[in-house]
Amino acid sequence: MNVGIFNRVNSKNRESDGMYSEWSSLPLEGGGCGVLGAVGGRDVVLAVVRQLASHQPSPLNTDAEVEWVLEVIRYGLSLPLSEHEAVRDCVRVCCSWLSALLPPAAPAQPPPPAVPAPLAASPERYATKILSHLHNLFVPRHNESADLISKQAVLCHRVLRLARSLADSASLGSREWRALLLLLLAAASALLAPPAPVHGAAEQLCERVLCVLFEVWILACHRCFPSPPLWRTLREHCISWRHRAPLTEQWTRVSLCLTARLLKHMYGPLFPVMPISDEDATLVPADMSAESVMQSWYRILHTIGNPVDLCHPHLIAHTPHLLQYSMRWEEGSNQQAWLAALPAIFHRAMLGLAAHVDAFLGRGQERWWAGGAGVAGVADEQEEELTPPTHRRLAKSFSTSRPREKMPEKSTPRSSLIALTGSRPSSVIPTTPPNSISSQVGETEKPPLTPLRPKVNSILHLFGEWLFEAALIGTNPANTQQRSEGTPPPSSFSDSSQKLNLFSYQAGRAVALGTLCRVICSKQCREEVLAPYLARTYAALQRGLRDPATAAAVVLDAADIFRLDLDGVLVLVPDFISALDRILSEREPKLECGSIDKRELRKAAISLLLSLVAFPYHYKGLPVPEFPGCNEYAGMTLGEYARAKLSLICVSAVQVETSDSLAVPLLSALYLCVRHNTHSPNKAHSAPPGSALSHSTEYKARSEGGSGPASAESVQDDFAADVRELDPSSPVFGAALVIRATYLVCHRLISSWKGDLQVSLAALELLSGLAKLHSAKPDALERKRAVRWICDYISVQCGRPPQAHSRDLHSCVVAAYTCLASWLCPALLNDPDCLAALMEVVELGISGSKSQGKPGEPTKMKDEKELKPVSMRVRDAAEALLMLILEQSGSNGTGTWCRLDERWLSALGHGKLRHFVADGSTLLSLLEEPLANSQEPQPTIVVIIRTGWGRYAWSLSSRGAARSAGRGAGGACPRPVAILEPPARPPPHCRPLCAPPPCALDSAFPSLDSVLRQLNDPEATVLFKLLEQQASIERRVRESEDNVTGEEYVPPEPVTEFQTARMFLSHFGYLNIAPDKKNSLPRLQALDSSASDFSAALRRLDGTGSRAALTVHVLCVRAGQRRASDIVANSLSAETVPAGFIRMLRGLGTPVRVSGHAGWTGHVRTSYDAQPHFTHTEQTPPDKIAPALYDGREQVLYWSDSTDEIAFVVPSGNELNDAEEETKTDVDGSCLSVNRNSDKGHGSCWDVSSGSHVSYERSTSECERTRTRAPLSDKTRALSLELDRALTGSGRRNRDFTPKILIIWLEDFEDHLNLPIDDLLRYCETGVPWRRHEVWCVCVSAVLGGLVRLLCPPAAGVLADGALVAPRLLPDCLRRAATHLARRTRLNTDLYQPPHVRRRHLIQEIAQQYKKDLDEPQLLESLFKAP
Repeated sequence: MNVGIFNRVNSKNRESDGMYSEWSSLPLEGGGCGVLGAVGGRDVVLAVVRQLASHQPSPLNTDAEVEWVLEVIRYGLSLPLSEHEAVRDCVRVCCSWLSALLPPAAPAQPPPPAVPAPLAASPERYATKILSHLHNLFVPRHNESADLISKQAVLCHRVLRLARSLADSASLGSREWRALLLLLLAAASALLAPPAPVHGAAEQLCERVLCVLFEVWILACHRCFPSPPLWRTLREHCISWRHRAPLTEQWTRVSLCLTARLLKHMYGPLFPVMPISDEDATLVPADMSAESVMQSWYRILHTIGNPVDLCHPHLIAHTPHLLQYSMRWEEGSNQQAWLAALPAIFHRAMLGLAAHVDAFLGRGQERWWAGGAGVAGVADEQEEELTPPTHRRLAKSFSTSRPREKMPEKSTPRSSLIALTGSRPSSVIPTTPPNSISSQVGETEKPPLTPLRPKVNSILHLFGEWLFEAALIGTNPANTQQRSEGTPPPSSFSDSSQKLNLFSYQAGRAVALGTLCRVICSKQCREEVLAPYLARTYAALQRGLRDPATAAAVVLDAADIFRLDLDGVLVLVPDFISALDRILSEREPKLECGSIDKRELRKAAISLLLSLVAFPYHYKGLPVPEFPGCNEYAGMTLGEYARAKLSLICVSAVQVETSDSLAVPLLSALYLCVRHNTHSPNKAHSAPPGSALSHSTEYKARSEGGSGPASAESVQDDFAADVRELDPSSPVFGAALVIRATYLVCHRLISSWKGDLQVSLAALELLSGLAKLHSAKPDALERKRAVRWICDYISVQCGRPPQAHSRDLHSCVVAAYTCLASWLCPALLNDPDCLAALMEVVELGISGSKSQGKPGEPTKMKDEKELKPVSMRVRDAAEALLMLILEQSGSNGTGTWCRLDERWLSALGHGKLRHFVADGSTLLSLLEEPLANSQEPQPTIVVIIRTGWGRYAWSLSSRGAARSAGRGAGGACPRPVAILEPPARPPPHCRPLCAPPPCALDSAFPSLDSVLRQLNDPEATVLFKLLEQQASIERRVRESEDNVTGEEYVPPEPVTEFQTARMFLSHFGYLNIAPDKKNSLPRLQALDSSASDFSAALRRLDGTGSRAALTVHVLCVRAGQRRASDIVANSLSAETVPAGFIRMLRGLGTPVRVSGHAGWTGHVRTSYDAQPHFTHTEQTPPDKIAPALYDGREQVLYWSDSTDEIAFVVPSGNELNDAEEETKTDVDGSCLSVNRNSDKGHGSCWDVSSGSHVSYERSTSECERTRTRAPLSDKTRALSLELDRALTGSGRRNRDFTPKILIIWLEDFEDHLNLPIDDLLRYCETGVPWRRHEVWCVCVSAVLGGLVRLLCPPAAGVLADGALVAPRLLPDCLRRAATHLARRTRLNTDLYQPPHVRRRHLIQEIAQQYKKDLDEPQLLESLFKAP
């Protein structure tokens, strides 16, 4: 006898202890053969049952007769299957007699056996005995044919249907319920306890009998709650059936249905509903009490004991039937059959456990349990072996509900509840953790976790013991707690199980690890997790990350683990970085993914990468945290360890990524990584040209045809090798990383991403951010190469065939021009080659072609080209870039907005101004008086120039000498300096030529006399007299030169009457006497400034800035606040907001006073309104300033660059009191604010209510979309620059709806789910039209470690959702996010007008409305008169 088996027989099993330790289990006493079995009663059975099975009236009239017949039936049910007809008749008789307990029903055909009178009078008296006798039917018959076994299965199905009907409809007492449950337990025990023979009855009936057992048990819990002995009996037998896969399936199905009902009772209707199919919806009665549901759920959950026991074959084999089977058969023959099934059963049990956890987390609708993270191995390979063939699968439910025609969308079929390990397409399995980057990289965004979910500690109290033990399977035994149930297994079991543990159980372990990650990542803000739970979780995750078979499951479900303020979580940073390297550095992950979708895995890895990129900068001096007893990273800081690794991962991931949607968040991770590495005291270092850190290859433009896959791969390998060779401890590491990132993004932009709008925009926004990090020195070749890359990108996109041009393509080109604007600097513009490249793309954008074509093509002169830009938006973007180049070329800074206007001059006491429009796009305002602070009268003119690019002021003076010369006593000109007479010239050495002889050419020029006489001019005599007088005067002067005595010359008095406006216009060519071209408009038009509304029109023009204006409202939300008034009131005091919020505000912009600010102030009523302000008020110390000070009434926070200006406004609540606006709703859902008391006059430039009869072609896609909305006007704009001068209306009407952007600081990150956005918008009025779907919120929340967590919309550019940023970089990142959100919104607006176009149209409107009808003489005459 096997000694190991003997030891296990005599060992004590502790599974029976616990909640039922005070009760004993019930024996299954049913069945047996009775007296007839001892004496042999086959013939008796045949004779008696044949008569009773007929439909004739029953001959039984007394109780004794009925009792005797029951003994006959008892023996008949135990007959061998060869007596199938007798057994069948016995079953018919039993079912007919038990049907007396059911309500009356319609007569069946054929009629059932008659019920004896005693039994009909008192069916409860015999029901218990009949149910007990039916035990014999389910006893397996050995050595029977398959046909007979199938017939036995049919009879068993009939009894099971009857049992289900009795539980549904019969009025049973406690004794009957007890007998019914014991019948089902005995039937299940007889079929499931021993290992199933091939094609046995157990194989056909096990799933059916378990289904009926659990369904009837749930009904018993509702109507007659089972006693503790019954519960203990159920638990003991279920533990002995754990080697059967259907037990795990039915346990999961029933417990999940109870869980769904339990959650409804515990958390109410607001908790996410777990989808249950219509078939299983009736499993738990609708009127079942909450107490019964709770008690039943907990008991059913623990019915199968510890699911992790499935990993220990010696514990599963510790049952009488399996021990008997082991003693009967030799080791290693049939024993391996049921041992090999344990890994797949364990996997299914873990999936069921994960389903329970997800239900408590409110993620039941995601159906994680329907196909979880697993490992391809034994679990998937054995699915076909453990699942019965389709033609032998039987129905799993016997409920009386009518069949469904169609499954509802939110319901889950029972096949999904049962077949937990069934293979399904990976695209169906939603395996993205919540609050991740799915909004950027996925088609659908998963809903966040419900705030009603239980705490982490509560879930781990329920499932933690099982999850921790399952997560540590196969790891070092010294780190796991050894269980003491039973004696140690024998060597035979130990060897076989250890071999299976190495790989076959990894699928279930991966599910347990993923479930642990989801539980930990469900932690809410300010929630405390017990330290023992955290320690055990970190130990399990560390071992899971180091195992290639389970690392993918950990990464998939732990995307938010570093964002949740978990104590000690930094100990996992090295292992997570190693796992990310194996997932992202190559196109295919170096991990075993199994059923995990690789795209979902990369998505989760990118989300983790976004949370780690700030660690090397933020924790640069922190030693690498390690587990106790480990010394793997001794003496190494986290910055030293992670800086190079994360940089290499970011670069490698960007260069190998093939999915366009995943490339967007990867670009964000790359930008944040580069930004954190360059934000250091030595960030100004740059790699010298030719050094090891500088790119050694020459620039080579890669066109569309020259970037094949092979060449792209070789270039990418160079990028990865370059980054790998960098020294992270070098002071120029950050600068070198900027260069590598720029080259990589430029290459992929022009070779791989140019066809995708979102990726192209993200790449261009990344390059705009990198432009600020590049060195601006004249010898910085990398900056010039990047500009050449972007210029080539524009050329490639514009050169695509006409059928490829679309709105998205033009949006990419416009974004590329905007990106070029961020790279401009004086050092770059001083380079002739770069300047030529820039001017080429400007010419391409404005005219649609280049003068210098391809090699071999003739050069096209600009005046010979036909202007055909690819679209009007591209032309406008090229014009804006041209103006920026002109402003910065040859200067050290960009042009600034001049604060001088007519109101300033009027405040200084000056008179009226002359107003002209030059060339149809420039408004000139001329003042012919010296300024008030001039100390001496001079010919002075002040010119206020208003163009599409801004407002400028010139002051010109006509002086007699330089300012440095000495001044005379009373004149404006200094005393002349004495000059010596020059020495006499020596006579020429050559002889003078003799006079030429007269020739015919001399007579070709007529004399003055002949001309005047020929013209017969009556004034000729006067002219001759004047000539004679002048000749006589000159003669007298020559004669008296010798007699003149020298006298000192006195300068004349300065002239006080002159026409400086005429001089200015004449010098600039606006007063040419020569006639203009035929049918051309005059270059200069005088304006009637005496009109009553002319000054208001000028204010309207000045109220339109030359740069893109944006208002960002900043708010602070305390924990739990949901009312807009409470949120706005937080900014009234510096003590009610966190210190981090104050630091963020200080970095967003510079405080400016609204009354004297010449730029955008956040509202059209006060913007660009720099009135004279001569008083100075004392500044308040920054520490005492309340955030509400920057509410836009007195001060705002202002930031600007060459293309954008942002006003950061902190609402204070006074907006509702001061606002006197109306809100109108447009047909397309827009909102327009109209300021009644505005001093701008005639509305605002943003007003779109007035119609316009001029339409313009922009691009093919835009024209088609416009035609579908409204019919186009007959006047269609030709693509020519000259037509702008002839426009009679406002041109393209401004349909720009500026987005509303809110930056919200959250004390509790969970509050982003309950923000009252619509109420907060009432405090965010800007006077600019807006639409509700263009409202963007950027949420900021501080993490206890010091970093800041961001929640951004998808269009936030290089700032991806879920990123962790260092506080010092937060203001810059928020500004970029706001800028990119506004730019994306403008690109999505069909008829958006850039600021310079909007100002140009306003100037044309002024010229059309206020022009004077003067011809050229009248215009010249008006210059000699006072204005």
